[in-house]
Amino acid sequence: MNTTGRNLQVREKEKIAELTRDYGVQIDERNIDCYSNIGIEGWWGEKGLHLGLHDMNPIRGEFAIEVLKQHQISNSHQIIEIGCGGGIFCEYFAEKGYNIIGVDLSSGAIDVAREHALLNNLTVNYQIASVYELPFADESFDVVMSSDFLEHIEDLETAIYEMSRILKHGGLLIFDTISRSEKSVQTFMSLESQGLIPPGTHDPFLFVQPEELDTLATKYGIQFARDDHNPYGFLIESIEFIDGSFQLQTIQAKDNFGTYIGYGIKK
Repeated sequence: MNTTGRNLQVREKEKIAELTRDYGVQIDERNIDCYSNIGIEGWWGEKGLHLGLHDMNPIRGEFAIEVLKQHQISNSHQIIEIGCGGGIFCEYFAEKGYNIIGVDLSSGAIDVAREHALLNNLTVNYQIASVYELPFADESFDVVMSSDFLEHIEDLETAIYEMSRILKHGGLLIFDTISRSEKSVQTFMSLESQGLIPPGTHDPFLFVQPEELDTLATKYGIQFARDDHNPYGFLIESIEFIDGSFQLQTIQAKDNFGTYIGYGIKK
């Protein structure tokens, strides 16, 4: 397996393998069909396979909107979401009047995204494209967003390079992804073993440590918002399910959380 951009240690690999075995999850067969072949009901139905994404959408969206406002991003700016899937995150911004493009490698997911936007009279430019070779000129966008995506790709370094390449100087990279911690592996393998997410949705070896993401972002000219009170030294917050809803939480210690969200600026 290609895990370029991740610093997986031998003991860490052994622990992940042990946890997946404990939950009876086969990690050697990831299932692209859980994104490509589920149709509009799978993405958008009340009993669809991605209800968790819908539940998390408001908290992710509110974080991103606040960042956009802080940096005076309006509907005159160019925004792109990489790995948009069926359009859940893109539509959140289209509904608020932002000009957004969504790209995904899955033609099935893009078909769903286009259909749903049409049904809701929303204008979103959806395109089939690989994050490893984005079909856009250098410095084309004011904002690049990546939501629930980086933990699904093998070559993280090329992905970050491409995202930075198409981002203007002074532009924003807004992201959320899953940390490669024991807690997150247990959480997502448990969800899969209980049938609460489609089989093959996650490969925990591809989860992304915050330090790994910061290192690659820095290498390609993106500086994360700093936060001296955060144990990582840069601004990220965890997304936790508390009292029946998803909430942002301040990170108090390393490796005690799963999904995290943050942003950086291209220098």
